[in-house]
Amino acid sequence: MRTRTWITVAAVLAALALAGCGAEDGQGDAGPAAGRDTIRFVTPYRVKSLDPVTQGLWAPEWGYGELLMRATEEGRVEPWLLERLDTADAVTWTLTLRRGVRFQHGAVLDAAALKAVLDRALAGSGLLAANLPGATTAVGGEWTVTLRATAPVANLPHLLADEQGAVVYDPAAVPPGTDPATLIGKGVYTGPFEVTALTADEMTLTRDPDYWGGHVGLAQARVRFVPDGQARVLAVRNGEADVALYPPTELVRQPGGGATAVAARQPLQQLRAIFNTRTATMRDEAVRRAFALGVDYRQIAEDVLDGLYTTATGLYPQVAGYAVAAQRTDAAEAGHLLESAGWRMGGDGVRAKDGQRLTVALLTYPQQPDTKTIAVAMQAQLKPVGFDVQISEVDSNYEAMKRPSGWDVGLSFDGTLGYTYDPIAPLRDFLTTRGAKNFGAVSDAELDRLVTAVGSTVDDAARRPLLVRAQEQIAAHGYTVVVAHRSSKAVVGPAFRGYVPSSVLHHLTARTAAG
Repeated sequence: MRTRTWITVAAVLAALALAGCGAEDGQGDAGPAAGRDTIRFVTPYRVKSLDPVTQGLWAPEWGYGELLMRATEEGRVEPWLLERLDTADAVTWTLTLRRGVRFQHGAVLDAAALKAVLDRALAGSGLLAANLPGATTAVGGEWTVTLRATAPVANLPHLLADEQGAVVYDPAAVPPGTDPATLIGKGVYTGPFEVTALTADEMTLTRDPDYWGGHVGLAQARVRFVPDGQARVLAVRNGEADVALYPPTELVRQPGGGATAVAARQPLQQLRAIFNTRTATMRDEAVRRAFALGVDYRQIAEDVLDGLYTTATGLYPQVAGYAVAAQRTDAAEAGHLLESAGWRMGGDGVRAKDGQRLTVALLTYPQQPDTKTIAVAMQAQLKPVGFDVQISEVDSNYEAMKRPSGWDVGLSFDGTLGYTYDPIAPLRDFLTTRGAKNFGAVSDAELDRLVTAVGSTVDDAARRPLLVRAQEQIAAHGYTVVVAHRSSKAVVGPAFRGYVPSSVLHHLTARTAAG
């Protein structure tokens, strides 16, 4: 029986152990901080507590907690607190811990502690419970835990690298029912920084001098929770903060005041156009395909959004080795498709068929103001093809798209790889018949079969052609298109001009440093 091992070369693992969070984050040298030993962030998202179950996702983002696996800037998923992750089949995995990992309060992370963390996650309502129903764990030795699922789970490495999966904490120090307020300063996580203060407005993190991974570049970090995007950028311009995360696009163009706009390496945020196949208009495959051909993806990314986005050529960004360039712009072909399907151009420039005008209700939402700008561009691009695009803004795009009618196309920022380079969960959730986020009501037996096969195929080489065929099936029937790819942006001040935002949301690491 062949064994698949998720492990880097020994020399690389040794280097990572010394460097903490690894060299791939691009956030400065591993040596002492130059000039400053405190970094000040402003972010719109508030860390409400240190509860590892309900708020554990913030721990790897802010460097106080870590995961078993880690997504990298190069597009890989590799061991983090694990030394290796092995499987002999699609349902049984062996998790081997890295020796020497300690919680901030000094206790060692061993197999018994890891089993308790996993068991709580599997018994809860989070990502692991949803993806591994009925899974069981067993201690196989001082450093190994065996996980056995009830169905194939080829994307386990990605699930263990997901911040909503299972952040590692000391279960003995956090029994069920623990008041999260009592965890501040108790060192129950393994990260290079410990949370020493947390209010509704700010979080303070202090370097763990005994961090298991070695040197930590900064002595302290302060994270202020500031909902207003303009206020965050102004804080950097005025010298009140060093890094503003999630800046508004209009302020990224010219942040001013000596501040600099920087971008993450990988474009892992995708703006999808989700087609509602339940409406009379979008039920027509020719309409969906013509819509996709009528959009000028290069113009949107490079001209409309000043190059702040990346031109979309398919469902996945190019970091995915199986990405298929299945999208293109061809207004003439779009017109031919519609003409062949019986959609005739009217005197007002809008096509019609059997008395029905080619009107498309396109949804935008205020949480992502760029969707309005992009929608207006799409409206203009599709008009010569014969579409009458009507733009509406809704308070919640997900809530609006759950309704079977009232919309034809919904714009939505939903990564096709997530932040862990996982193609399986997004495909299953958005584009299969029983998918939890199948807002467009796609129901294609062949696509369902392909996605099921992808999810049960552990070997990368064997999974690649299945992913290619799934993309081809989606494009051939026009189930969805990606309008543009976007990288995470940040606005930084002079003291941390070398800071590069993390593609995978690891904002603060052992390697973050001034300069």
